Formats: sequence, C-alpha cells, structure tokens
Amino acid sequence: MTTSAAARVYALGVDIIYADSLVAVNLIADYLLLLSAGRVAGAVLHRWRMLLAAALGALYALASVAPKWGFLTGFAPKIALGVGMSLISFGSERRFWRCCAAFFAMSALFGGAVWALSTLGGYDAAPGGYVPLAGRTLALSFAVCYAAVTLFMRRAAPKALRRTAELRLSLGARQVTLRALIDTGCTLADPATGRPAAVCDARAIAPLLGGRAPDGDAAGSALALSALPGLAGRVTLLPYSAVGGGGLICALRPDSAELDGRRVDILAAIAPAGLGEYDAVIGAEI
Repeated sequence: MTTSAAARVYALGVDIIYADSLVAVNLIADYLLLLSAGRVAGAVLHRWRMLLAAALGALYALASVAPKWGFLTGFAPKIALGVGMSLISFGSERRFWRCCAAFFAMSALFGGAVWALSTLGGYDAAPGGYVPLAGRTLALSFAVCYAAVTLFMRRAAPKALRRTAELRLSLGARQVTLRALIDTGCTLADPATGRPAAVCDARAIAPLLGGRAPDGDAAGSALALSALPGLAGRVTLLPYSAVGGGGLICALRPDSAELDGRRVDILAAIAPAGLGEYDAVIGAEI
C-alpha cells in the first residue's frame, strides 16, 4: 500500500494511519455525537458551532497520534477537550452542564461500542488507544449509543427530549433571544388576523421592553405597555384556554421575529407566571 507523505502520519506497528481518513472519520463522529448530545439534552442546536467543535476534535485526534504528542491521549487533555467542545457547541445554553454531561455520556458509549465491535472484527488497539474504524463500525456504534442514551433519557429525564428552538425578537433597537419549547398543544393565535403567538416569560422578554416586565392582570399590562414609546397600536389582548381554565393574555407585535434563523410572523404573548426552564413556548406549526 502506498500513499503520499502528506497523507500518512506514521506507522504504529499494527497499521498505517492516514491523516485524511483519520480527520474525516473523527469529524463525522464528533459532529454526530455533539448533535445527538444536544438533542437528548434538549438544547438549541447551533450546527455551525457543532461543526467547528467537531473540527477541533478531529485535529486533536490527528495530533494525538503524531510523534512526540502522545501526552494528548492522557485523561486531563481529553477532559479539557470535551469541555472545550461542549463550550463551543452549547456555551450559550442555560443548562450547559447537562449538555456537557450528555456529550461525555455519548462519547463514552460510542468509544466502548467502537472498541467492542472492532475487537469482534479482529482488530487490536494500537499504542495510544487508536482503534481502526471502518464506516460500517462507525454507523453501527453510533446507532447503538444513540439508542441507549435516548432510552435512558426517556425514562430518567423525559423533559430533556423535548424539542427546543432559538426565538429572536426585535423591537426598535432592542433585541432578545429566547429558548423556546416547541409544543404541539400551543395553538394561541389572534382570532382577528389568525397570526400565531409565542407565549413568553415576562422576565425573559423584559429587555425588549427596556427592562420593564409587565405584571398584574392582562388588561392592566396592555394599558401599561401601550403607553411605552413605540408600542402604540402594537399591543392587544388574546383569548386563551388551558387545562386550569382560560381568560385573556396580553400580547405585542415585534418588529421582527426569527425561529432558528427563519423569519416568522408572530405575536409575543406575555405570561405573568414563569415558564420553568424555558423562556417561551411556541406552536409546532409555526
């Protein structure tokens, strides 16, 4: 077998490691692990950030098998890399450590699955822990660990599997970014125009209103908001129904709204009570 000197890193005694294959496989594997960790942890998925973190992991894998860089296979560098990749991918998440833990869990299961399947296939790990990884082994290992972690999360923490999105609202020179829960049961809309509405935590949306978080009854909140600069004619009351009853909720029309980067035409309804770990709730049809 021949290859260019640029594509070959060095021989470990049991095989030859090719830099291009090593980087490509680790890039794909790390991206899938970050994506899966984000999904099971209920994080907002920033795919370009995950790709950047995966590229860092791929370069680390390449450096760790190079001569005189074997110290990178130690415990401390691996932990530092995992936290760093999690920071790149999930650093803006309120529950960052949950995402980080999910990534470590996915990585550990994936590594164990790769080791087991490679051993069954007759491959032995080279010095430094490098295991030859075929495409079929990669796919099967990923499927096994994703199924295991998903099953565990469904039983131990079902809320973590809820779908979330990044909701960005703009009003004048102000802008706020909210972590929104996608809920099929949320059908709140303006009965006059049919425009759907996202239910937003009053404290989370306060920066959009100059730090003023409306409180009290819906009618009083609507009057107070209408008196603010730039909100005349933008405030309305929406009827809603819930398990505990129904009534009216105050809502405003922002200058613009984006859901995971996609422009949407919605109202921002303001919930006086908190929404738990989420900043907003929005219907799945939006």
